[in-house]
Amino acid sequence: MDQAQILGVYSAAWSATQRMLEAARASEWDALIVLEQGRDALLAQVMQTPAQAPAPGDPHQAAETTRLIRGILAADQQIQGLTRAWMDEINGVLSSVQAEKKLLKAYDAF
Repeated sequence: MDQAQILGVYSAAWSATQRMLEAARASEWDALIVLEQGRDALLAQVMQTPAQAPAPGDPHQAAETTRLIRGILAADQQIQGLTRAWMDEINGVLSSVQAEKKLLKAYDAF
């Protein structure tokens, strides 16, 4: 995979990450999972490619790749914050359900 192809993959991964962030903001968790799987498949392509030095005379590609990677990482942090809040909410609901079950079980004993 040459530098232009790698840049193309990172660009596609950036687009997927933006859609992931939109899904997380809209609490569309199933869509987020599907998008993340697709993005991970893209990034796996790059990870399987042997490391190459940027092409001489084309600092734009290296700079653009760096910008895309940083953007992906920043968006991932936002997504993580949104999913963490959702998980905390789910844990609260589950704790409430468990407490309700304990109460019902205690009153059923009488």
